[in-house]
Amino acid sequence: MSRSLNADFERLFFERRAYLEPHLTLAEMARRLHSNKTYVSRLVNEVYGMSFTDLTNGSRIQYAREYIAAHPDTPLYEVATACGFCYDTFFYQVFKQYTGITPATFLASLQTQ
Repeated sequence: MSRSLNADFERLFFERRAYLEPHLTLAEMARRLHSNKTYVSRLVNEVYGMSFTDLTNGSRIQYAREYIAAHPDTPLYEVATACGFCYDTFFYQVFKQYTGITPATFLASLQTQ
């Protein structure tokens, strides 16, 4: 895998937080990186050991956890939007899938600490 593609991917995806864009797709990332879906998909699989979708959702959920902790009074549907999810119901589903608890339970656990 090209070092340059990897560096460009990390810069765009993590540093510029492209994962927070609600309509980000593998095809869009490939276009921005002046590459193709196959190369970008292979890079993600080899470097991160997961699919592009899993990397995107996992990054969004990590950001959501930090966002909720920093902004505990923000309604969860607004947190979903801030974290790149188009639908709050999908955000709740993915949050529970990645953390084992709902966003509301996570928020409540922060408030009892």
